Amino acid sequence: MQKEDFIALAQKYAHNKCSPSEKEAVETFFLKQMEKEQNSVILSLTEEKRNAILRKINTEINTPKGKLRSLYFKTATIAAIAILLLGIPFLITQSTSKSLLTQSAAKGEIKTLFLPDGSQLILNANSSITYSTDFKDNRKLVLKGEAYFKVVRNPKSPFTIETSQFKTKVLGTSFTIRAYENYTNTISVLSGKVEVNSKENPSQKIYLIKNQQLRFQKSQVPQLSNNSRQDFLAWTKNIVILENTSLGETAEILRNKFDVTILFDNPELEQLRISGKFKEENITTILKSIAEVKQLEIDFETPNKIFIRENRKK
Repeated sequence: MQKEDFIALAQKYAHNKCSPSEKEAVETFFLKQMEKEQNSVILSLTEEKRNAILRKINTEINTPKGKLRSLYFKTATIAAIAILLLGIPFLITQSTSKSLLTQSAAKGEIKTLFLPDGSQLILNANSSITYSTDFKDNRKLVLKGEAYFKVVRNPKSPFTIETSQFKTKVLGTSFTIRAYENYTNTISVLSGKVEVNSKENPSQKIYLIKNQQLRFQKSQVPQLSNNSRQDFLAWTKNIVILENTSLGETAEILRNKFDVTILFDNPELEQLRISGKFKEENITTILKSIAEVKQLEIDFETPNKIFIRENRKK
């Protein structure tokens, strides 16, 4: 495919006007260029700059679950258009503007961080925050996963955290936010006061004070409750607390905490509910306790691949 043909098709692709065959052609062409590294314009850029433009465009697109592959190709294609149409000077110009920084904790890891304004946070496993390099003047960040925040007070600059389901605004306080994709999302306040509004109903503001927790579940009204400080911070102390938690969500918690794969032989098992508190326990102990209560079988196919099955001996 010639450069001019690719640009024409890529522009149609970016506006969702491609036929299925044209869409496949664009995706195939671009992937070949990236994989084989034959495109001289793209190769003239450093890897850092190539990744930077992909990240920058990616942050402008909010895509629901199930469209990640489509998002990748659209992001990559738009980046390719920018590179091919505008060339290296465009990227040099972009690199001098405000850029985004991402800090993350891998599965099985908890990480303590300090933000440019002096605020402290603890990232739970499989979590990340993204914020601008001018964070001191613009205290906004995006959270994926779970984090504890201890925010430095600044009345002139509110501190805002955005997740896929809600936005939280504070001046100076301490709180935790859980915003994993497949979890019940929560905001829990340890001190001070926070303002929350959901993406589904942005005009409705909910205020939380010390020891209050707001729970978000898909297609349900947010629920406000009172909880203890110890429960809010349990995960920072290597404690797993389950409160009428589905087995499916419990599996997600354990996947992140221990970096393992957990599979169910029957999807209905994921709907079972479990409560319990596990302090500094290993995954074997936790799963065996759950299996005993719910009469299940736990099969460690490998140390990192676990099957949860119905008890065949019942």
